[in-house]
Parts: sequence; structure tokens; C-alpha cells
Amino acid sequence: MRTIRELITAENRVYILLKTRAMRYRFMSDAEREGLDCGELRPEDDIVSLWPDGTVRRLGWAGRLRFRSDGASPRVDYERYIDGEENYMV
Repeated sequence: MRTIRELITAENRVYILLKTRAMRYRFMSDAEREGLDCGELRPEDDIVSLWPDGTVRRLGWAGRLRFRSDGASPRVDYERYIDGEENYMV
């Protein structure tokens, strides 16, 4: 089974797309089980960022702008990732 920690990179944040409410709750549950710091995540957050220090942060308006323009940071579809699909990048 894949873990969220496996997505952490030493140099970049990783954006994680949570398309449905069920995936958002699943992500929060998985992150809590792995001991990751999720700060103020809410079930409404459809995109989160995973930082090299293991912190998961919600995106505000500035973060969403960066998400749209930041081509260097990986973007992961969490549902495809946990389903074991090889092509889980967005």
C-alpha cells in the first residue's frame, strides 16, 4: 500500500488533488495515521501541499495562484495514487 510519506521530496512541495469529499476524508485519515502535521485542513480543501518537512498545508488564494503557475512541483491525483495506478501524476 502506498503512503503519503512516499510522496515527500527533499527539494519541492508536492500538490495533492482531492477531487471528492470521500477522498478528502480518506487523505486526512491517512495523514493522521502516518503522523503527518495537517494543521488546519478541512474537508472542503480540494488541493493541499505536502512540504519536504512532512507538513501538509491547505492552499489559500495565493497558494492556488502558485499551484496554477508552478510547473516545477509535482501534482498527484490522490485517488489514482492510492488505487495503485502507475499514472497518478496530473
